[in-house]
Amino acid sequence: MSDDILAETRSLTVDFLNGPDFLRALDGVDLTIHKGEFVSLVGVSGSGKTTLLNAIGGLIVPTSGSIIFNSIRFDSMSEEERTIFRRNHIGFIFQNFNLIPSLNIFQNICFSAQLSQKPITAQQVEKIAQQLGIEDKLSRMPAELSGGQQQRAAIARAMLARPSLLLADEPTGSLDSLNGKSIMQLLRKAVSENNMSVLMATHNEEFASQTDRMIHIEDGKIIAEESRK
Repeated sequence: MSDDILAETRSLTVDFLNGPDFLRALDGVDLTIHKGEFVSLVGVSGSGKTTLLNAIGGLIVPTSGSIIFNSIRFDSMSEEERTIFRRNHIGFIFQNFNLIPSLNIFQNICFSAQLSQKPITAQQVEKIAQQLGIEDKLSRMPAELSGGQQQRAAIARAMLARPSLLLADEPTGSLDSLNGKSIMQLLRKAVSENNMSVLMATHNEEFASQTDRMIHIEDGKIIAEESRK
């Protein structure tokens, strides 16, 4: 594995039980993500984008194939080992936000960084909240926020933990065009300033075209790739 490669999949296949039959969600996917690279994953709903993110992030175990992260076979770890590794190295921005309803927004933003025991300060939380336009929502509970505000809180939580790889599932999906552009700028800044790698699933080809590489996926297979550098 080359020194500049952060993660890669080899012949990655994921099958789901669908009644009496199996549904092949990923079909032999080979994908490489380099350190400090911003990659977009483009495809229609049901094409396999979310499944690929979840497999790379260790949330689901592939049916076959391998996932290698920093030269380590991630897919062959035990569930406990995967949890610890994921906590320390991988961040998620989920479509459904996954905020903890019993915690306020400040506590939610801190949550992932605290789990991985990374040092954070209140000033860091306030700064990223300000960048995302939710600095006046930190004492609120998730249920008191709009969908777009919850999305921005989820993005702040993922970025504050400073993961090596950030997996973002439609991070601009609940935002208007202006706020979507600001999120893209923030993700780009995370890549350039923190050497973070980002793999973003999106329907928005305008935003995808702003990334280093566009990966087109269809029926669980990568069908095309475009370098934007």
